[in-house]
Amino acid sequence: MLMRHPMNRRKFLKVGTQTLASSTLLATLGGMERVLAAGSDTSGYKALVCIFLTGGNDSFNWIVPSDNAGYQVYQTSRRSLALPQNSLLPIAPAGIGAGQYGLHASSSGVKTLFDSGKAAFVANVGTLVEPITRTQYLNRSVALPRFLFSHSDQQEQWMTSVPQSSVPSGWGGRIADLLSSQAGNPRLSFNISLSGSNVWQGGLNTQPYALGTGGAPEFSVINDPSEPGDAYLELLDQARTHPSLLAREYAGVGNRSVDLAEFVNDSLASVPALNTVFPNDRLGQQLKMTARMIRARGAVGQSRQMFFISYPDFDTHDEQAGRLSSQLESLSAGLLAFQNAMAEINAENDVTTFTASDFGRTLTSNGDGSDHGWGGHALVVGGAVAGGRIYGTMPNLTINGPDDAELGRIIPTLSTDQYGATLARWFGVSESDLGLVFPNLDHFGSSNLGFMG
Repeated sequence: MLMRHPMNRRKFLKVGTQTLASSTLLATLGGMERVLAAGSDTSGYKALVCIFLTGGNDSFNWIVPSDNAGYQVYQTSRRSLALPQNSLLPIAPAGIGAGQYGLHASSSGVKTLFDSGKAAFVANVGTLVEPITRTQYLNRSVALPRFLFSHSDQQEQWMTSVPQSSVPSGWGGRIADLLSSQAGNPRLSFNISLSGSNVWQGGLNTQPYALGTGGAPEFSVINDPSEPGDAYLELLDQARTHPSLLAREYAGVGNRSVDLAEFVNDSLASVPALNTVFPNDRLGQQLKMTARMIRARGAVGQSRQMFFISYPDFDTHDEQAGRLSSQLESLSAGLLAFQNAMAEINAENDVTTFTASDFGRTLTSNGDGSDHGWGGHALVVGGAVAGGRIYGTMPNLTINGPDDAELGRIIPTLSTDQYGATLARWFGVSESDLGLVFPNLDHFGSSNLGFMG
């Protein structure tokens, strides 16, 4: 992940002039210079939770055609990676027909959420500068994302939604730039990361606040009885008036960090413990802390919150069958527990969880794994989701077919812009400001995919 540093808007425009190839894109991003969010809606409470499936989730083995004709195409393309037809968990997506698709056997929690109308799949979404066909890809007649199929670049582009250039902000950070002044407590960023620094939450003027699974980070020198914590705090106080500017700045940062950590942990302690039991793995505990922060929303004084969780180990070049099964089982159990927790704290309709990943994976096998692909399926979960459906168009899984760029890499038919804009609109970003958050949005037919009610 890339480190992001605060950058004022004029500096951003200067950088943009140097790095963005498109004058239209520059003008769009340059619109951030104006007074923002005049038409935004931050009434009530809403939260977005991003679970980034780091490494490239093989979503073509997450949701699989289960009718005989569709399964035959899938099996022919996937060969040794194909799941047994009788192992699939059947789902009946509304508007498609019963029995046409099934889920990986390790996704029972996702099936529960889908069947109850609290989850939906978004089909074949990925990084795009503009719509593209197989012929256009092969002829290189349409602009492509930079360094396509590269982990680091595709992660960044998913998070910035600007695949043709490197920009100093993510779309979650740009949402925070737009809404943070209206969304509550200025002491604490409403962008909260359970996975440290990340591109998605870095804005031009806002940065994420990092939490651990045990709460806000604190100085060990303060909490360890063997260390002179009081003496350290006294030194920080003394440094506030030190002749050295560097010493005064260090003291200011140190004191603000101590105070903010204390505020966050006190806020977490002020609300009742959750009754919902979460899986005792890293993802489960990150989701538990996310749920605790949402429960403490009143105590921290925020009407909007955005959370980021990185869930690694989806780069399944080998041993895919076992590794993907384990990953999807953890994800499925964690999502179900989290949604149960949201119901417990009466926030079920106010919190939307969504997945993203570097890219999909190739249909073709490299033995017992798959390579870096392009388009893939995403999952959206929450009480506000129009669930029990698959949004978008499921791709043709034929090797060298109309949706295959090459080597079994499926061309996305929905862009990250469309996916993100649908979430951002629900979150409160005004229609007129969507283009500031997603500069390529007007390249695509619809900015609302319909899965948010």
